[in-house]
Amino acid sequence: MKPKTLYLLPSSLSARLSLWIVLFVGMLFLATFSLMFYYAREAVRNEAEGKALDLLEMMEIDVTNTLHEKEVVTRQTHWNVEQNLDNPRMLEDYLQDILRNTPEIVGVAAAFEPDYYPSHPGEYMIYYYRNGSQLIRSEQFAGESYMHQPWYEATKNRNGEYWSEPTETYRTNGEPIISFGIPLHDKGKVVGVFAIDISLYWLTYAVQHGRPSSTVFGAMATRKGAFVIHPDTAQLRPGAVFKIGDQMPGDKHDLLAYKMLSGETGTMLIDINGAKSFVSYKPVKGTPWVIDVVCPEEEVLGNYNHLISLMVLIVILALMMITAFCYFFIHRELDPLRTLEGSAKQMTKGDYFAHVSTSGRQDEVGSLTNSFVAMRRSIRKHIDEIDRTREKLSGQNKALNEAHEHIKEAERVKTAFLQNMTDQMDEPVREIAFLVSDLKVHYDEMTPEEKVELANQMETHTETITSLLSRMLEVATKGEEKEGGV
Repeated sequence: MKPKTLYLLPSSLSARLSLWIVLFVGMLFLATFSLMFYYAREAVRNEAEGKALDLLEMMEIDVTNTLHEKEVVTRQTHWNVEQNLDNPRMLEDYLQDILRNTPEIVGVAAAFEPDYYPSHPGEYMIYYYRNGSQLIRSEQFAGESYMHQPWYEATKNRNGEYWSEPTETYRTNGEPIISFGIPLHDKGKVVGVFAIDISLYWLTYAVQHGRPSSTVFGAMATRKGAFVIHPDTAQLRPGAVFKIGDQMPGDKHDLLAYKMLSGETGTMLIDINGAKSFVSYKPVKGTPWVIDVVCPEEEVLGNYNHLISLMVLIVILALMMITAFCYFFIHRELDPLRTLEGSAKQMTKGDYFAHVSTSGRQDEVGSLTNSFVAMRRSIRKHIDEIDRTREKLSGQNKALNEAHEHIKEAERVKTAFLQNMTDQMDEPVREIAFLVSDLKVHYDEMTPEEKVELANQMETHTETITSLLSRMLEVATKGEEKEGGV
């Protein structure tokens, strides 16, 4: 018994051929486009990483330029401060001018070694910060001695320029800050530090404002894990890098943080807030900081994913068009076969004389059509011959019956002889009658060979009867000759 699944296939040969062709083409499309999109995705991925690195370079340039502008302002004022160390009043004017002319700077300080000014024994610092439109003077920062604060101590010990790291308690008007310090020299000796404060909120805004897309953002952090720039200003605090990593599942974030803070350069694909993103990172030249850019995968691969959907639609439409084309083309090519099928059905019903045209095609279908036409003509020829033979036999049988009656009438005296001869003729006659009857009943079911065989048998019996009649005539002739002689 055939599996039932086979009955799901269409019965039409053209439809089945179309289906198999479409299945093959579909598999070919699937293999081709899968391979193509695999390599295309790899190329787009590499391009995405390159794009992320380009964005990282642009952000580094923005950060460097932004910080460099403040460094230039600080260096220019630093020269004036060093030239007027003997005039504290003049120093205060310089510091206030910086705040008035540079709104990005939120605080400025000139701090000195203890007892540097005899008129100000102990620690002495001139510190101005902006509170709205007012400039406020203070001799302390963060409510503690500046001597051990990093911006002062590290700058003095290095005897060079220094950007401090964010500290939770170092804030101006509630905003986290970083400080840029330059040592003050008097007669070749470090006597203090001149420093400016810039808001991390402002620095973050200044850098993020130039990002190419709302979904692309960057961050900058110190090697100790404190963010200097971050789109979420709530993260601008010490240790925020590690706290964010603790909130994320998996080990990739920890690995990324480790590589960033180690000063490595590279790109990773990680999950951030449920969205896969490319993260490119590198150290900032000339600073103890690292910088990174986060670019969502959808930002880069969005067009690629849309292309896949478009190509799937195109492939489906192409397969539908191929199916329609194959069906109608194959249907037209197989039209002669359907004509042959109709003729074959007519032949099974006994109609051997329906018209079938020959084909001018040179392919297998044309050859089959012409062979079928030739076969049908041959069958008709044999049937015609059988009909003629049957008519001939029918006439011979009639003549024999008449001759038999005449012989019986003419030769009563030869009853014994005629009876014997009649008995011999009776069997062939019955065979002929039986064959004719059989031919008449089973004519439509017989093959041409069987019909020819019946005709041969009838001819044989006819010859037997003819031979017997010849003998009877010969005997009758002799009897008449004898009677005439008598």
